[in-house]
Amino acid sequence: MIASNCSFSAGISLISFNHSITAYIYTFDYITESAPNHTTIKHLYLRDMSEIIPGIISKISLDNVLQLPLEVNVIAGLIVFTGLLLAVIAFARLRQKRLLSAGIYSSISTVLLVLAVALIALSMNLYTYNRISHEQDVAEIVFKQLGPQYYSATISLADEHQNTEYMIKGDEWQLDTRIIKWRPPVYLAGLDSLYRLERISGRYRDVEEEKTENRTVYSLTKNEGLDIWSITKHYPSWLPWIDAYYGSATYLPMHDSARFKITLSQTGLLARPVNEAGEESIQFWD
Repeated sequence: MIASNCSFSAGISLISFNHSITAYIYTFDYITESAPNHTTIKHLYLRDMSEIIPGIISKISLDNVLQLPLEVNVIAGLIVFTGLLLAVIAFARLRQKRLLSAGIYSSISTVLLVLAVALIALSMNLYTYNRISHEQDVAEIVFKQLGPQYYSATISLADEHQNTEYMIKGDEWQLDTRIIKWRPPVYLAGLDSLYRLERISGRYRDVEEEKTENRTVYSLTKNEGLDIWSITKHYPSWLPWIDAYYGSATYLPMHDSARFKITLSQTGLLARPVNEAGEESIQFWD
């Protein structure tokens, strides 16, 4: 409870476009009679937006924005338009020397512009994931032995029309993926769980070799936009509609000419051999 003794201070710094966008700063101090020496118990400070906006914008490229669904771009465009309109109003109020009104309009404008940029950046990252509607094929891998514990792995991803070759050392291969699941209201609204293949790597069957020998690992994706995985991990309250986020992996032995098909369901990754060489690699797997 806040007592009648209350001090209020507000400092306003209007938007500046000289080098970067500088947002207003509001400071509120509430002092209670019961607090020793009238100690400040609440202090609200809005950071300089010049520290935030450049970091978000750096995550965005025009090519990726144009690939987003039309709905996302329309919503972001409307927010930007509203933000710019409020910025014009703020500038007009400033010329009229109505500082408090100008500060309010400029602050709302800044928040809307940041929101639009963040929406685009988050959408870009979200669209690096694929939907999981049922058990589905996500990749196929073919191995060719180049030497002792040395193989080439040619991966064909289900959502791409090209093959990529990786040189892998070890006795086994491992494929990792990230999975995001929605809470029931979002899931019932028609949004499926999402996945993104993360990396392929080599493994050594012997633990001592795993510790000492050279390992090979390759990324299978580009982390574009704001990383929704990191945001969910560090600030779960910001994205309450996400029910769970976890990793799933599968690994099998490498063998010359072996071919494997990787599928994904709501429970995770599963790899199956699809030719005789693949079957043999599992049959003699120690």
